[in-house]
Amino acid sequence: MKLGYLQDVYDNRGPFVTVYLDTSGNVEDASRTVGLRWRSAREQLSADGASEEDLGAVDEVVGAHQWRAGQRGQLVIAAGGEVVFRDELPDSPEEFSDDELARVGPLPHLMPYLRLRSPRVPYVLGLVDRTGADVHVVDAGRHSGSVSVEGESGPVHKSHAAGEGHEKSHHDAVEEQWRRNAEQVAAAVDEQALRVAAETIVLAGERQIRRMVHDQLRKGFRDRVVATEAGHRDRNASEQTLQREVAEAVDAVVREQVDSAVQDFERELGQRDRAVDGWADTVTALQRGQVGTLLRSRSEVGDPPASLWIGPDPKQIALDRSGLAELGVSDPEQVSADEALVRALVGTDAELVLVDPERKLLTAGIGAVLRYTESGGGG
Repeated sequence: MKLGYLQDVYDNRGPFVTVYLDTSGNVEDASRTVGLRWRSAREQLSADGASEEDLGAVDEVVGAHQWRAGQRGQLVIAAGGEVVFRDELPDSPEEFSDDELARVGPLPHLMPYLRLRSPRVPYVLGLVDRTGADVHVVDAGRHSGSVSVEGESGPVHKSHAAGEGHEKSHHDAVEEQWRRNAEQVAAAVDEQALRVAAETIVLAGERQIRRMVHDQLRKGFRDRVVATEAGHRDRNASEQTLQREVAEAVDAVVREQVDSAVQDFERELGQRDRAVDGWADTVTALQRGQVGTLLRSRSEVGDPPASLWIGPDPKQIALDRSGLAELGVSDPEQVSADEALVRALVGTDAELVLVDPERKLLTAGIGAVLRYTESGGGG
């Protein structure tokens, strides 16, 4: 799970107000119910020292939704009198503790969000036909956009009435027009895929044109293509079948990423090379900027530390206060362990992989695959 889209959050100075709200719309008078939940959380935050400016900023966006009826939730983070991050949750945070639902502190409380929210996989969806395509793009921050490609004018439909002796040349001309239009579509898909670092590309629409577009994509993108006949340019691109196909393609990427990270961890740990297991060694690796991928159990394993100590820099993280004194931090702060972890990962451009505890992979619920070892080996 890439976390770079969260960097803007940490560019702000704390304290941060973090609020998780159950905003489900499947109850009678849902708006009033959400308002009551927010009022209770607001009172708790105010008692915990949240500023009226930050609370007022949250007031403005509570209950605002862009998608999904029924069970749902909302995350809002405010700092400096402004909302610095907000997102929809795919389910209600009803199982969160009171402390997780509303918190004010030096860092935002993002791990519950990352555990509930599916990893963000940037992707490109191309709805293609003989005349061009509608290319839809979603980046790692779930910001979306689209571009349309209109191919060259010319015959795009084969006719059997071209006249004896001319039918073959007519069909050849039509297929050449398809090829040229597919080439323009492939160029647009390439451009958008490069722009958002797409991890999967879904091509939907006419089978023959999909194949032409696929064959003209950049070589590195061809093996990322998932093809489907669901969806056409003359239909609503958000139709249910197409949405399901896109979701399945994204889920497949996520599964591959998790499996790959687990395999890397097991291999490197077995070699006692580029992997560490447990809190002490993982925190030390974060201090050194060694962590390429942090593996964290989706639920707690063993007896994890309730808090860690941090300094101003993301790599200034330690199990105890004395560990930061050794790093030259004169005024460290104590924060929840997961708050410190997420900031360190974002600040060092490391990835996060959440692992089901049933795998029994992590003896203390945490481990990491390293970028390099102290001996200088990069693997």
